[in-house]
Amino acid sequence: MKKIQKKSFVYTLFFLFVTNLCFAEIDVVNCPTAEVVDYGTGEVSVRIYSYGGVISKFIFAPFNRINFGGSIDIEKFVGYETPVVHDPAFYLKWRIFDGTKIFPAVAIGFDGQGYKFVSTKYSLPAKGLFLVFSQNVAVKKLFIDIGVNLTKYNEESKLLSFVSLRGSIEDIIKLGIEYENIYEQKIQQVNLLVGLCLSKLINIDFVFVNLTDKNSEIER
Repeated sequence: MKKIQKKSFVYTLFFLFVTNLCFAEIDVVNCPTAEVVDYGTGEVSVRIYSYGGVISKFIFAPFNRINFGGSIDIEKFVGYETPVVHDPAFYLKWRIFDGTKIFPAVAIGFDGQGYKFVSTKYSLPAKGLFLVFSQNVAVKKLFIDIGVNLTKYNEESKLLSFVSLRGSIEDIIKLGIEYENIYEQKIQQVNLLVGLCLSKLINIDFVFVNLTDKNSEIER
């Protein structure tokens, strides 16, 4: 029974936005988009994962089109065990082109936050350097994102790719699905996002990670 409960565990994300664009999706789940926080605003998020772990992330926009920020991962933050704090990670994104009806928006950046820390390293590596294209498709609030990223996995540099589809319904519900780490079978996975926009400042997301792995268990 305990094993079944682990498999059915769902990651929950709680995002506190201090920007005026609730549906400007900076990331879908783990994959970036070409969206950025508006100049002079910022975003603070808290990601709650299994066994009381928390990843806190902040992003701010001191310049137009350019976002800076960072994140920190704390294991066992919620509960009675001693918390384990991992090294903070750096974040940067530059939206170099806003896009048109024909050509996609383009952003480049760096995200140093990995996921699922095991022993001495993250089993799911950070995106590292990335290039992403985002384009509105079909209807007004439906977007597709396609990108590549250069990361380090098993002590080797890897050029991977990702794709995501995201949209919103009546500015209240947002949906997203992503396929990440393409070309690296051991870490490629499909993630699903279902979010609720409670106000212009508060957004709650529920995330289902690694949908295609029937035998996976929730790990750190």
